[in-house]
Amino acid sequence: MNIVDTRAKNTFKFVKRKNIKNIPLFELSFLDHSIDISGYTDVIFQSTPSVEFFNHHKDLKDKNVFAMGPGTQSSLGAKGISSKIPKDPGSEGLKKLIKNSIGPGKFLIVKGQGGLNIISDYLVAEGAKVDTIQNYQRLRFSTYHNVSKDFNNADVVIFPSRLAAEIYFQEIYDPDLNSKFVTISSRIKDYVDSLGFESIKLDYFSDNFESEILNLT
Repeated sequence: MNIVDTRAKNTFKFVKRKNIKNIPLFELSFLDHSIDISGYTDVIFQSTPSVEFFNHHKDLKDKNVFAMGPGTQSSLGAKGISSKIPKDPGSEGLKKLIKNSIGPGKFLIVKGQGGLNIISDYLVAEGAKVDTIQNYQRLRFSTYHNVSKDFNNADVVIFPSRLAAEIYFQEIYDPDLNSKFVTISSRIKDYVDSLGFESIKLDYFSDNFESEILNLT
């Protein structure tokens, strides 16, 4: 079976797959975010790249650190940083988790350019002090002519991000192909489903991820 994962480089580095080919559909680029974080009590990382591109890991030791989901938490853990994640990964779950942390402290949200504002908007609405920094950007390729060929024989295409799904259906998708689609979150699945395509949501970080995909056929 030919399984293609569209995750970008510098994401989920801790994930090792034997039978899955990685074909990124966009690049990640560092953005300068020089900042003194000594005045913040709580730091929220919204994605794995936001951890990888962060310049101040050593200054997080005395902070309450939150991650959007298990992938982001694992990236932090690889750097020796403990963090809390919601029971249900994603913005809605994170809102419930951080609710009890709202008080006299100050939040810093670390995310990519154009990332979701759901958490920052929630904190502002709750009267919390919050700042946001963007430490990376997502860059589409100038052309997908050569990349599209790599998907011609794909039995399964995995979308770890909504942008990867958007690019695939805009630039790569061929109705003559019979690929199956796997997403890793409800947000990505809802997007794919909204286009009229069936998709299956699986736990990307499960030890059984590959075997679950093999069982799809």
